Amino acid sequence: MENRLITVNVMIDSKIFRKFSGFNSFYLQRRWFLPAVFAFVMSAFACVCFIARGSGAQGIVLGCVLLLIGLGLPAVYLRSFSNYVKSQIKVHRLEKPRLAYSLQFSGDPDGIRVTNPGGEFAQYEWNRLYGIYRVDGCVYLYVTNNKAFLLPDAQIEEGVYALWSLFADMIPAEKLHDFRKGKNRLWRSA
Repeated sequence: MENRLITVNVMIDSKIFRKFSGFNSFYLQRRWFLPAVFAFVMSAFACVCFIARGSGAQGIVLGCVLLLIGLGLPAVYLRSFSNYVKSQIKVHRLEKPRLAYSLQFSGDPDGIRVTNPGGEFAQYEWNRLYGIYRVDGCVYLYVTNNKAFLLPDAQIEEGVYALWSLFADMIPAEKLHDFRKGKNRLWRSA
């Protein structure tokens, strides 16, 4: 295999970060599950109160309170998540696109090199990657389960297919996932 070298200078803005935050929190970390279970359980209790209300109005009042709590707390959770993402956008100054890091990929076993604008450098091995997730317009390269690098498709100068080809050569298929609309869940090809 020839030793290909692909460099991507990544500019991140609020739109890219917001999309990644939703994917990371609600898909990868499954943070939607507990609020959904809570809403379901509280709604089920509310239904029991409505059905078993008898002749008094207490069942209806209790059912309304349970339903309000069951739907209200998950809504508050989603609102606080949205506020957290907004605060992170401000902290990282992502209102306008800015250079976040540069990634360099090669066919070497330790072929992932990352440099940030401050000059800090990190190197990662292909076989230690957690996974690569492709969504519409971007690729999320997770070096661990809680550290990812974002690669917007439009910023890959060598072309998306050249990068996919390198990923396919270096990563086992079970670590490659395609979540683009109309595609299979597991990534088979570009």
